[in-house]
Amino acid sequence: MEESEKPKDEALIAEYSSANDAFMHYDSYSWQVGAVLIAGTFVFWGFLLDKNVELFLLFISSLLITLLMSSWIFYTSHNRQIYLSKLHRIREIEKMLGLKQHLRFIKNNSNKNSYYQTFGFRGHIIDYFIYVISSIGAPIIGILKFGIQLFFFIPIIIICLVLVILLINEKSIRKHLNNFQEI
Repeated sequence: MEESEKPKDEALIAEYSSANDAFMHYDSYSWQVGAVLIAGTFVFWGFLLDKNVELFLLFISSLLITLLMSSWIFYTSHNRQIYLSKLHRIREIEKMLGLKQHLRFIKNNSNKNSYYQTFGFRGHIIDYFIYVISSIGAPIIGILKFGIQLFFFIPIIIICLVLVILLINEKSIRKHLNNFQEI
């Protein structure tokens, strides 16, 4: 990029601020939606445990909860891809401006470890765990109430397929961002 084409620091700071706001929005909004759905799922489990529910109704309910929570986790994954892209741009701008807030969380060539590190499961892995727990509850309740019925495994198969798709998407976005060429 020629010197005349480089954006001015003020423009980069405005873009940085905007990208950071979007990053925070996409990260938090998924949980605002998810909190309502997860709470509703737990309330519904209480209903299933408390009432005498017919086998077919329990199966349909289990399937609907799994589909609803699958929609949420796909939405969360979509938002994660957007905020990872925003975070990538934030880091580009930090390099240009000599800032380090987000850069300190990544490894560099001179150091095997990042300056700041987090330990334990990453946020999206915790998302997956909560998805599995909230989706598998109704089939488990069904199995406990009616014994092993093959159709209670349909939601479990859906959960497994969703997790495979999510892992493929995660690998794809990471590969894309690692191979990203500067504009």
